[in-house]
Amino acid sequence: MPIRSISLLNVRSHELSNYEFADTITLILGPNGTGKTTILEALYLLLRGTSFRGRDRDMIAHTEVRSVIKLTYDDEERRGELRVTDGKIAKEFVIEDRKTARIAAEARWPIVLFEPDELRLLTSSPQRRRDFIDGVIARLSPTYSAVLNRYQRTLLQRNELLKQLENMNESDWEAHLFAWDVKLSELGATIIKARLNFLKHSNEHLSRLYSSMASAEHIVTTSYVGPFTISNDNLQQLLLNRLEALRKQDALRGYTSTGPHRDDITIYLDGHAAGESASRGELRTIMLAFKLLEVELQAHHSGKKPLILLDDVFSELDIIREQHLMKALEGYQTIITATDLREELKVNATIIKLS
Repeated sequence: MPIRSISLLNVRSHELSNYEFADTITLILGPNGTGKTTILEALYLLLRGTSFRGRDRDMIAHTEVRSVIKLTYDDEERRGELRVTDGKIAKEFVIEDRKTARIAAEARWPIVLFEPDELRLLTSSPQRRRDFIDGVIARLSPTYSAVLNRYQRTLLQRNELLKQLENMNESDWEAHLFAWDVKLSELGATIIKARLNFLKHSNEHLSRLYSSMASAEHIVTTSYVGPFTISNDNLQQLLLNRLEALRKQDALRGYTSTGPHRDDITIYLDGHAAGESASRGELRTIMLAFKLLEVELQAHHSGKKPLILLDDVFSELDIIREQHLMKALEGYQTIITATDLREELKVNATIIKLS
């Protein structure tokens, strides 16, 4: 079911705007700072429930206390409102004539977002690589985000307790810490298993997707960097044992030194670590291969074709990779932002020009 139009009121730089989309490809063209990405952000908010650019509060235009977004598709519409009350941000959505403060999992649309920051992740920090992988898994599994949130809360509690060794009886400290270790190992094992399974699936498909865009055969593989592997049978017990073995060292450090929050992902192109040896174009193609994998997985898991949002991803791709990417996205409603694009990409597309 394609998106027909979106209306924006006081959303960042958009005071009052309305845009219509094609069933196939819509190009949003204009100089930097004209609000191209904001249109994608508003779509994402209304279909997924949150912004992908940071705080929802920042979507409300300066000097305003309320912004409104309305989305139409076929004969239906979806509405969202952000407002500031007593310094706090409140969200309200109207979906099928029902008001709600958050979008339930079953009402979230499958969306695959391509954005420039993600295309640089291979040379970025382990945290950002973890966040990237976790984000893909969370969009495929509604319960995964809840597990991640519970893990982070438990980790904070454990870290606080680690700092209390000098202020507590040691046996009491160890007893309290054991309770947090059990919970942390349970949640951590769930996260590690999900990541390992996703990367195993990635290794079965990334080479095909990369080679198609590069017009040449290549091998792309991933490796999970951590103390455990997918072959470990009792992952929860192994993680619990490791937490217990390192608790005194962790108390001296003041933080938990093992668990999924410390792991990393390495990606290889033709047997070499891509972050160290791949060109900028190759790095972008690897990340686009990950995104095309997510497109396939979203379609498989949801039973619907995902909406594709491409935010300025063509700036470092050659024409061959551009053409292969667009061919791979044929049949999907795709909305693309750019300062400008080759004339070949404008064929059969609806164009929105911002200035």
